[in-house]
Amino acid sequence: MGLNSIAHLLPRARGRCGVYELTFADGERYVGQAVDVVARFGQHRRTWTDIVELAFRQVGRDRLDEVERDQIRRREAAGVPLRNVVHTTGRLGTSDLDLHLSPPEQRRWLTDHQPHQVRLDARPDDPVLHRRSRHRFDRLQADPRFTDELARLVGAYLRATMPVPELTELSYWTLSALPGTNAASYPRLFTLTVHALETLYVCHDRHRPEEPQIWVNVDRAVARSQLRTRFRLATMHAVEGHYRIRPGVLGLRFTSVRSARDALTQPGIIRAARRLNLDLMRKGPALNWKTHCPHLVERVLSD
Repeated sequence: MGLNSIAHLLPRARGRCGVYELTFADGERYVGQAVDVVARFGQHRRTWTDIVELAFRQVGRDRLDEVERDQIRRREAAGVPLRNVVHTTGRLGTSDLDLHLSPPEQRRWLTDHQPHQVRLDARPDDPVLHRRSRHRFDRLQADPRFTDELARLVGAYLRATMPVPELTELSYWTLSALPGTNAASYPRLFTLTVHALETLYVCHDRHRPEEPQIWVNVDRAVARSQLRTRFRLATMHAVEGHYRIRPGVLGLRFTSVRSARDALTQPGIIRAARRLNLDLMRKGPALNWKTHCPHLVERVLSD
């Protein structure tokens, strides 16, 4: 499809609001929505030069999200590789992550549950981030809720659920000390974020700061297939996560470090966490890298 514009194919009088699907030369596809598909196609054409086909369906504005999600689900169920980031469970095409860990190595890592031995000397070094994050790290260190036991839990999580953490740190995952997330209701002690989704964080009800909660997000399908009984998930206070950036998330809530640590020794939980983290990394790089706290990473991996 060598067209730079499709304005002549879709006159305004015929309506340009709806859901479209692009097909690329390599067989991958992209499903999207637009109020004006002609303008949106022009934007895509400047980004992708390998578009070979476009299909378009008129849809009312009030149904755009619903129809787009349904189309993505049907394409994923059929095994069609998508370039979408939002609404997909995982990006199936090539990824920058492949430069650090080849696709065969990624697949082998997903089926394993053994912790990774982190090479601390291979971690990224950004003096600006060290200076910028020092104040919040010092405040976190002084908080009595941030115990040695909690720090070790975060280190164990990184080793168990993050692919080559020393190489993917900052580029794909970040650890923030005392971020401003939900400060008015459930402020965080710290947040570990992969791409744009929190996968491990400690928070508390603003009115009950003495009762911190540990949350671990995992892939819902893997967790349910690995943990055969609903009871085992119920004991982890599992709740459905509703994230636009990545559907199919299950949130596990723990009220003690011990219960969280015990969960992270279960191969099924490790594999479910790995699936989510890898999918998010394949979607794209870390978006909140400016709040990353290298001091905190050093702290949790030092034991």
